[in-house]
Amino acid sequence: MSIPSKQNPTFGKCENCHLRPKHRDRAWCERCIMVWKRKQKITERRAEREICRLVEPLYWKARIDELPEKAQRIIEELKSFQDVLFIDPIGTGKTYAMAAMIRKYIYEGYECERINFDDFCVQVRSAMSPASKKTEWEMIEPLKHVDKLFIDDLGLRSKQETDFAYVTFYSLLNKRQERMLPTFISTNKSIDRLAQAFDARIASRLQTAVLIEMGGPDRRTKQ
Repeated sequence: MSIPSKQNPTFGKCENCHLRPKHRDRAWCERCIMVWKRKQKITERRAEREICRLVEPLYWKARIDELPEKAQRIIEELKSFQDVLFIDPIGTGKTYAMAAMIRKYIYEGYECERINFDDFCVQVRSAMSPASKKTEWEMIEPLKHVDKLFIDDLGLRSKQETDFAYVTFYSLLNKRQERMLPTFISTNKSIDRLAQAFDARIASRLQTAVLIEMGGPDRRTKQ
């Protein structure tokens, strides 16, 4: 696939993703063009360095073709704007699957970011300190723009989430859905239980996500 020509520009949606407006005199949108350019420049060294930045060492070698066949099929059929919700008990491979997806997307030219939700909330709270070099806005806002955002371990608390956690998650998910940017979330809670932990507005926004159930025994007990 080659980058679209500058000739014969027309108004309308991107001819690649069919989601965003075309970029000036091109047939594709600006985001699709940037992804295409990154893919042309990607090298194995650069890709592996980025994977190591985003993924913990235990999951560096995670690959899509090592996931259950059903999960592989769902991932390959995903539309570019669809959110994904990994729901299953602890230790069944949700984090491994997300690491495998990060590997896939990095090599395809997408910008990815990954956060552990509770850890991220702690980091954002730390920005309230006068000694912090970053503001809350500077920590949260880039995650609303990145091509693919991965949120690990959402809703770990056994009780209702704090107002701060709610506002942080709602802000991220709502804005990304408005921009038609996918968010990939792992949790051991059902959507109903997430509604109890956050509220009905969060649950409503998650209803449109594609569910992937990994299933099986706790993989960590086998290590």
